[in-house]
Order: sequence, then structure tokens, then C-alpha cells
Amino acid sequence: MKSNRIFLFVWVLALCSQIILLESCRKEENQNQPLYLTVNLPRSVMQNELYYSLDYQERSIEMDFSQPIDAATIEGNISFSDKNGIMGSMFTTISSGRKVIIVLQPGFHLLDGWKYLITIKTGLKSTSGVTLLSVASIEIRTTAKDLVLDNDTTQRNSILCISDIHMGDPRSLALGYCWFSKNAAALESLLNVALTCPQVKQLVILGDLFDEWVVPYRISPFDPLTGINTSRDYFLAIANAPANLSIINKLRTIASSGVVQLIYVPGNHDMLLTQEILQEIIPGVTWQGDSAGLGQYSPLDEIIMEHGHRYDFFNCPQPLTNPGHVLPPGYFISRLDAEGLMEQGSNKQKELRSAIGQIEFLTAWTAAYEYLKIHYSLTVAADSANIRMAGIDNYSIPFSFNGVRDMFAGNIEDVWSSTETGNAVPVKMPVLMAIINGSTDLYLTVAYEYMQYMTPKLYKIVVFGHTHNPMLQVYPPGKQYTGIYANTGSWVNGELCNKPVRTFLVIRPGKWTGSDLDVVSLFQYNLDDGNGKLSPGFVPVLISEESIDNSK
Repeated sequence: MKSNRIFLFVWVLALCSQIILLESCRKEENQNQPLYLTVNLPRSVMQNELYYSLDYQERSIEMDFSQPIDAATIEGNISFSDKNGIMGSMFTTISSGRKVIIVLQPGFHLLDGWKYLITIKTGLKSTSGVTLLSVASIEIRTTAKDLVLDNDTTQRNSILCISDIHMGDPRSLALGYCWFSKNAAALESLLNVALTCPQVKQLVILGDLFDEWVVPYRISPFDPLTGINTSRDYFLAIANAPANLSIINKLRTIASSGVVQLIYVPGNHDMLLTQEILQEIIPGVTWQGDSAGLGQYSPLDEIIMEHGHRYDFFNCPQPLTNPGHVLPPGYFISRLDAEGLMEQGSNKQKELRSAIGQIEFLTAWTAAYEYLKIHYSLTVAADSANIRMAGIDNYSIPFSFNGVRDMFAGNIEDVWSSTETGNAVPVKMPVLMAIINGSTDLYLTVAYEYMQYMTPKLYKIVVFGHTHNPMLQVYPPGKQYTGIYANTGSWVNGELCNKPVRTFLVIRPGKWTGSDLDVVSLFQYNLDDGNGKLSPGFVPVLISEESIDNSK
């Protein structure tokens, strides 16, 4: 009797164990079973966690769902639309398993730089009956057209923006210290594109077309033997140099075309350029200077452009440190750099910016000065008055490097707040931040000055040059971004820069294109070998592209 009870107990225990194990497996199966459908676009790139980027020339859009789709539930539950409404007759859908493809009808083409929406309702089901958690809206933004390859429009709706060409006078070319000598053919080609491409409405040059700073300190900036007695003579000498004349002539043609507006904003290396001198060189150019040595341009309310040196302690105008003069410390450091370049050649990359961002003026000056001495193996008599000035910026007497250091160290930090006021800095920044700006890409400065709540006016697109670092970056990072920072990069010789050169921006404001988007594209202008569809020559290569919704 007792053994029967034991057997019954063991049997019940085993049965309960099997029931518990079976229920556990069922729960695991239910947990692994998806509760809702998900979808992505496998042939498109998700940008900023917000939208899919799609080539405007695409003829179909592929969606990949997490489960096979019941084809009978597609009609009425997937729609394709833009700002003008649903485009029901412009597409058809085909499906196979997890794939649903929107196929554009013949004769219908996606617009470039345009925003589209795919809306998926919860009526769409998988073959097992699973649906979406809620209505899904997938935002798609198409790429912009290429200025060279796709110029089949007569609507002028684009701004082409370049900066930091750094053309030098004939002496700089003859003695080997000019920053710009190897990219002239490429720049002339791009300017021809600006003139002939039917999309370009404005060509904006954000400073440093001319370079009055890169002069070896032992060479006099003004020299009667070369016909250079003033800054006007200097800029005219640069414009008339045989290596630069074809570029200047092309700019003159653009300015007088009546078709493309040529706009100029001064930079730090042409800080002493004036409206009168520039218009003498390039009649018809639009000057966008404000206070001496500075300028900015706003083609539309949401866009602001400037060179960027306004926020750079070492390179912005310094009219208060030594009244009657505006050249900052960066000018004298450039003279030392030019000396090394002339003596040692251009086989060493420029890395000066990384040497400047230090703690305070004296430390930063010493770091830059010592770096260049070591970099070029220079022997410099720091106390010798060997920096020839000859009247530039009203300085006639030669300086020593220690004399320059002491002149600025006396009060440059004390008058910084007043300097910012005179230079019309929108939001004043501490001295340390301004010094560090000499070694950064200015992204945080752009955000500080133009994209946060303290600034007098918020902008959606801010364009700088100055850093020689071409870039596109949204602020703040992620799908909640409210602005785009774009930097034009430079056209200096490649061996003098550790960043890509021959770069430029194309900006397509939505108010000109009719789109909900402002689109900014960053290109590098490279030599094509002719193996493709084009004849041998320079072609733009897209580096990156960002857009921002202007309808919000």
C-alpha cells in the first residue's frame, strides 16, 4: 500500500514537471513571436536618425518589413506624398515576401532636394496577421542635383561658395612661399562652371582670395622696386600676377555678366582690402564688409555667411591693442611661417593651427613661435628688429618678434571685451574660448554665436571659411537638430594642408527652389581621367550633404 502511494506521488510529480516545462516553452515561443511589424529602407541611408537619403534619380523605393506581407492588405494602406499631397497615380506597388517596392510610373520623376513621405497604416498586415504598432511616417529626402552633371534646368536657385584661395604677389610665386600655385587650373574651371551652369544664382567668396600676410619677415611687404608702395598696390600686384590673372579675369566676367551675382566678404589675410580697391580690381562685385577687416552676408533670413576670423583671438582685427592699427598677432606669425616656407620649401604639411590653441596669449604666442622655429629649423634673433614693415597698416619701423609679443601682451586680453564690441560679435565669449578658436573647426563657436537661445538671431545655416577644414555638421547632433554648420575649406596647395583642398559648397535655399528643404552640399573638385562619360577634366565629387526643414 505504501509503495503504491509512493508510485502515485512520483507519477504526479513527473506529470506536473512536464506541464510546467510545456507551459514554459509556450511562453518562450510567445515571447519570441513579434507583436508588431517593423520596416526599414535597405537601399537608402538613414541620416541624423530622422530621414532616409535617396538619390533623386531613383525609380523605385524598397521597403523591408520584419515579416512577409499579406499582399491583399497593401492597397489603401501605403501612400506616397509630398508637400502638394498624395501622389496616388504616380506609383504602383509590388510585393514579394517581406519586400514591398514603390515603383514610380513612367514620366514621373522625383524632384531633387525634395521631401517625400511614405505613410503606412495599421491596416497593412503580415501573412500571420501582425500589423504596425501605429501609423508609420517614413521621411525621405532626395539628393540635390550636381552642378556639372545635371544642368538641365534654367532656374537659378543655387549659391556656390568658396573661400581661402590665398593668391600671392609675383614675389611669392618666384620665391616659393605662395600658398596658392597648384590649384589655379582647377579654380578657373570651377569659375567657368559658376558662369555657365544655369543653376548658379550667386557666387560668394568668403575671404582670403588675396593674401597680404604670407610674406617672409625679412622681405619688405612694400617695395618701390616692385611698384608696391601701399596695400592698394599690393592687391593690384596680386591681381595682375600672370599666374592669377586668368582667375581675376574670370571673376570680372562673372561680376559683369548680369546673370550671376558675385559677392565678396573679407577675410583675415586680406583684412586691409577695402571696397574701393576690390571694385577697382573686379568692377561689379558686391562688397559685404562691415567694420574694418570684417564682413558677413545673409542671402536669406535663415542663412548667414562670413569668413570666421571674427571669433579668433589671434586673427581678428585688433584696433584697440595699438590704436591706429588693426593687424593681429596672427599676421606676425604668418610672416614667420612664410620665412620658413621660403627657406625650407613646401615639403612639410602646415600644422600651425594645432600649435596655437593654448591657455592664454603669452603661452599661445610662445607655442606658435617655437613650433615654427622647430618645424622649419629656423634661426631667429628674437630681439632683433628684423620684421620689415615698410608702412603696412601704418607700421613703418621694423619689429622684433619679442617686441611684437610684448606689444600685444601689454593689454590684448584686457581690451578683449571692447574688441568684441567693436567687431560686432553677436554673443561675447571669454578670452580662453577665443584663443582656443585658433585651433578648432569653429563648430562650437558657430553654435554659441548663432544657434543657441542667447544669440540675438537664430540661423538655420551658418557658413564659414578660415579654418581650411571643409565640413558639414548639424547642431545639435541627432534628429532634433536646428541648424547646419558648413565650412568651405580651401584652395591652397595640397602639401600645405592636412585636410582636403579644392573644396566648395553649393547651397540651395528652399525659398528659391520651392522645396521644404534648404540643402547644403560639400564638394571636392578633382581631376577626372576621362574613363567615365565625361571628357578629361575637373569634376565635382560629393563629400557630404545635409538638409534642414525650412517649413517649421
